[in-house]
Amino acid sequence: MTGRRRRTPEQAREEILDAATDLIARHGPDGVGLRRVAEAVGVTHGLVTHYFGTYRALVRAVLERENERKRDLVRERMRADGGVPYARGMTEVLFDILADERYVRLWTWSQLHDWDVERSTVSLAKLVDAIEDGVRSVLPGPDGPDRARIEMVVLLCMSGAYGYAIGRRYWLTDLGHDPDDPDRDEAYRAALSTVLAAHLEGRTK
Repeated sequence: MTGRRRRTPEQAREEILDAATDLIARHGPDGVGLRRVAEAVGVTHGLVTHYFGTYRALVRAVLERENERKRDLVRERMRADGGVPYARGMTEVLFDILADERYVRLWTWSQLHDWDVERSTVSLAKLVDAIEDGVRSVLPGPDGPDRARIEMVVLLCMSGAYGYAIGRRYWLTDLGHDPDDPDRDEAYRAALSTVLAAHLEGRTK
């Protein structure tokens, strides 16, 4: 338990969110509660209530903050990579996000429960728009993939990336591999990117 000390309102709110994020990711929202968060930060139960009102509101704030952080990461990567027009770029962006296992656990939990929070890491429509712009800048006119193909590649990429992030530790261990070996992650990224690139370029039926 963190000792009691003077904090600005902004510091107190951020520390409460940090503690709640760690606890909820480890134990799930049903195993935490306002009092446990307050104890972890070293503040009173009343102070947590003052900032967030209810436990449900605190969980919502945790999820919304994590989603916003990941959206910022996507924006930065897409700007740096010029729009990420290709399958390799798509997988790199998503795998960077999903390297944060804490976030993956929070995201998975939010998808399985009826909480009033934004359920998407990014706006898929905006992500597809940016990728389509990048593709069109390289392959204008009829030579490039149509919108439907780009959307399918994004959906396949997200499914493959999220699924691997959620199950990789168990699956690789069961197959006799070290789940912390970065070469395994890189091999999976390369394989997924190859499949997605083939579909994006129309080399699969």
